[in-house]
Amino acid sequence: MNAIDAIRAALQLSYNWNRMLAEDMRSTPSVFPTPNGGNHAMWVVGHAVHARAGLLSMITGEPSPYHDWTSTLGGGSQPVSDPAVYPEYEELLAAWESLHKRTFETLERIGLAGLDQTPTAVPENLRNDPDFQTIGRLCVFMALHEMSHQGQLADARRAAGKKPMM
Repeated sequence: MNAIDAIRAALQLSYNWNRMLAEDMRSTPSVFPTPNGGNHAMWVVGHAVHARAGLLSMITGEPSPYHDWTSTLGGGSQPVSDPAVYPEYEELLAAWESLHKRTFETLERIGLAGLDQTPTAVPENLRNDPDFQTIGRLCVFMALHEMSHQGQLADARRAAGKKPMM
């Protein structure tokens, strides 16, 4: 297995596990995971879309099509109970799937040698962070970032009265 295969496997595993939980929340995407709030499925999926698009933008240099979601879904934003604040849940799921496919297309284009290249558009505040020094590290960060939200989706499902999936 080479590095691209390992990155693909991590991205696919993270996406599949999160997607399974997220799809099961279609009827209840704004249920908070705890009585004190937390990240509901609508925010988690939207945040995953916003983050993935931003991370891909760092690699490609192309602007994120979801930059205008920063205030509601970007890092540091807080989930709110009003679903009207967010795009429709189906739109979020479709955007996430599209970006997931685009990530794999981008990996194919850059190839194994491209993983050691410096991303073209890393913001100044992240340039010294080791996770943003190479395209390969940034791709690993993508998978781990989404995986870090899996428990929030699982907790939101339980708060919505759903049984564990596994």
